[in-house]
Amino acid sequence: MIGLYEGTAVIVQARLSSKRLVRKALLDLGDKPILYRVLDSVRELPAEHFILACDTNSKKEFQPIAESLGYLCVDGSEEDVLKRFCDAVEFVNSKFSKTPLKAIIRVTADNPFLFVQAAEASIRRYFELGEPDYFTYTGLPHGSGIEIIKADSLLKAASETDDEYAHEHVSPAIYGHPDKYRCVRETAPPAWYYPELRTTVDTAEDYEKAKEIYKYLIIGKKNSPFTAADIVEALSYADRLVVFCPSVTPGRGSGHLHRVCDLARSLLGKLRCLIYIPESDYPNFSKALLNSIPSDIIVNEFPKKAALIVLDRFKTSEDEMAFFKNKGPVLVIDEGGTGRRLADFILDILPSLDNVSSSDDGAMSEWVPNLFSPELISLPVNRRKQIPGHRLLKNRKIHLAPKKTKVLVVCGGENSYRMTLPIAQILASLKFDVSAIDINLGFEDIKRFDGKVKAFSRIDNLKERLHEWDLVVTHYGFIAFEALAAGCYVLLVSPTDYHYKLGLAAGFTSLPAGIPSVIDFANVFSHGIKIPNIITPYSESKDLPSLIKNLSFGSRHLCPVCGEDSTSEIIVRTPDRTMGRCYRCGMYHISFIVSPPNKYTKTYFFDEYKAQYGKTYLEDFESIRKQGMRRMEIIDKLYLDIFYRKREYSIFDGEKKLIDIGCAYGPFVLAAKYSGWYAVGTDISEAAVKYVTDELKLPAFVSAFPALPESYDYIYQKQMTGNGFESVVTPIKDGGFAAVTMWFVIEHFQDLDSVLKKVNDLLMPGGIFAFSTPNLSGVTGTFSPYKFFAESPADHYSIWDAKTVRDQLGMYGFKVLKIVSTGHHPERFRWCKNLKKNGLLWKIVLSISKMFKLGDSMEVYAMKQGRLEDLR
Repeated sequence: MIGLYEGTAVIVQARLSSKRLVRKALLDLGDKPILYRVLDSVRELPAEHFILACDTNSKKEFQPIAESLGYLCVDGSEEDVLKRFCDAVEFVNSKFSKTPLKAIIRVTADNPFLFVQAAEASIRRYFELGEPDYFTYTGLPHGSGIEIIKADSLLKAASETDDEYAHEHVSPAIYGHPDKYRCVRETAPPAWYYPELRTTVDTAEDYEKAKEIYKYLIIGKKNSPFTAADIVEALSYADRLVVFCPSVTPGRGSGHLHRVCDLARSLLGKLRCLIYIPESDYPNFSKALLNSIPSDIIVNEFPKKAALIVLDRFKTSEDEMAFFKNKGPVLVIDEGGTGRRLADFILDILPSLDNVSSSDDGAMSEWVPNLFSPELISLPVNRRKQIPGHRLLKNRKIHLAPKKTKVLVVCGGENSYRMTLPIAQILASLKFDVSAIDINLGFEDIKRFDGKVKAFSRIDNLKERLHEWDLVVTHYGFIAFEALAAGCYVLLVSPTDYHYKLGLAAGFTSLPAGIPSVIDFANVFSHGIKIPNIITPYSESKDLPSLIKNLSFGSRHLCPVCGEDSTSEIIVRTPDRTMGRCYRCGMYHISFIVSPPNKYTKTYFFDEYKAQYGKTYLEDFESIRKQGMRRMEIIDKLYLDIFYRKREYSIFDGEKKLIDIGCAYGPFVLAAKYSGWYAVGTDISEAAVKYVTDELKLPAFVSAFPALPESYDYIYQKQMTGNGFESVVTPIKDGGFAAVTMWFVIEHFQDLDSVLKKVNDLLMPGGIFAFSTPNLSGVTGTFSPYKFFAESPADHYSIWDAKTVRDQLGMYGFKVLKIVSTGHHPERFRWCKNLKKNGLLWKIVLSISKMFKLGDSMEVYAMKQGRLEDLR
């Protein structure tokens, strides 16, 4: 191995005078400096020499670290890093004259989480390619890659350039001159391809994240050098900071804080968690509770950003919500404030006055929760084995005999309304066996009970002891539902009128606001106590911490047309997404989504396509091609109307050119060819493009539109002799296409602004832009809008509507010429689910659907506005 890489040196550049994070190389990372971690991570690379190239001012502090790991320490210029590298090369060449340096593996000291396996593969690939002047893998996380530079080329480039940027960043001296040097940038293999991630340490925020990454790796007992998979896993943990904001306002109870603390304890080690409590609001009544969790996760200054902000605050105003949303996506739990409607995700666990089942078609309100599930309360394990009456009572009411009934009175952990003791005394006077819990209990209170009430200031793990009582008297809150699950009967008292209304809405027997009288209690017991069925002793708890963890992977999306400058109203909420409508352009779009987007691999066109349509994409190829021929008839007619019938001459010197964006396996490109057009396809899927070029023998190239290469290669068989192949390089020019098409593609773009601008650029004036997409104005969107949004695929970032598409395309210089309603489904009309396909009624409903353009998808044919004279 050493022989193969003889003349290879790892050169790590470092300096103390970093501008954004001074002395970062010596900052601690798991009891060692960052510099040590970097040097150690690459020490086992198959290189002959290991050198630390630092500036002269840093050498004194760096040299002991370098030498402890077997590195030579070579100092040089602080600002001219290129010269520093050249000095290091010349130093090695002079010291080891028998084996002059051939290749430099460039590493920077602010990257402690290098993909070492990728670095090893880079070195192998460099020599496989015949030692180019420059090589690197692209697509690795920012901070996890290396560069390999031919030593002689570096010395030559340094002597030829005065560019300050090149002298500061080294490599641009080579890859900035592709006319002189052979530079190879290869896309990294999938196992290492994470271009959206960042592992470098450049700022104080990066350093805090790096500490979290390293801590996670060590706790997970991962060994250095860490694998790419380990680093990505740790980075996912470090990047997904979840900030909890509990209610600590006096009078709102302690349940919100209890829930947040329980969640944080459950998630520690799985998610980065912080609990935000402003210093001025620190709750005196729950110091013991806060002392039970690590103090370092409690902060009084809100972080700059978070992957998810969880508000359990009882009530949040719109101004407060705007503050939190500026920091990250916001989940609210049991939120009752005006800011509720603006939240990215609403989770209701306790029934509220605003709860509406989100499965109803009419659930189209910004106030409606994404998810309502009382089972997400952490219900007690200990429950009564026999619960008399819960299944047998005709009216679900129970009449209790005082002397045979054990009663617990507990009005919340805070008990700010001081209701517990007076109520306990009243119930004791009615001959009930009464216990009471009051955090404010004093000696005088105990004396006043005179042994008639068992009084406690607290009971540890109360939830698991609730089953010891027959009746729990409390106010609306967590204890009420925990008591139902434990098999207790529940009677609610109400500190406020709001609590009273909540209790009634949830099905409890509730007493009006204030401390009830003896007569009030007597009347309640004579009429019987209701048994709500929202939670029963047979209910099973759902895992709230797992739900929070899943939501932390969610992402917020702005209007794909207007972007950052737009604000959107919430249209509908479903368990996995929130949909919005832009105030400015009217575009319906995903506002927040939990599910990760699809990756358009071979699996997408085969397994996933078959699951949806009953056959694979290739099995459906001929059907799609026939659809393409129909679409080409429309495009041809529009083309003639625009370019020929209105002019006496043809504006084209050559072939009619069309580019199909998202061409998949090429059925429409083939249809366009059959229609006499010069058609080229492009797609993000390499497998699909390979099929188009190799099997269909049609031009196609891989790209992530709107990013396009300057040209593409097309290899075709010789026409005259039929022997051999020829290759032609075709440039992609603005204004060079008569048509641009996208068939069920446009809804997949997160940034429609750049997409529509690029389409406009590609088309000549009068050029045709044709696309198909789901249509909100169809039968499902018209009569069952909740269903339409809920069943929209997770990667459909925009929802188009035939009623607004003209105005939206008009913003980008397009005039809609024709809209074709497609995707007609008679069975989707209400009361038509059981119609026999192709029967008489089915055909009548189909005709109605076509007549009123109620197809669930549409084809839009638009023209780029402009003058034909612009082409001359």
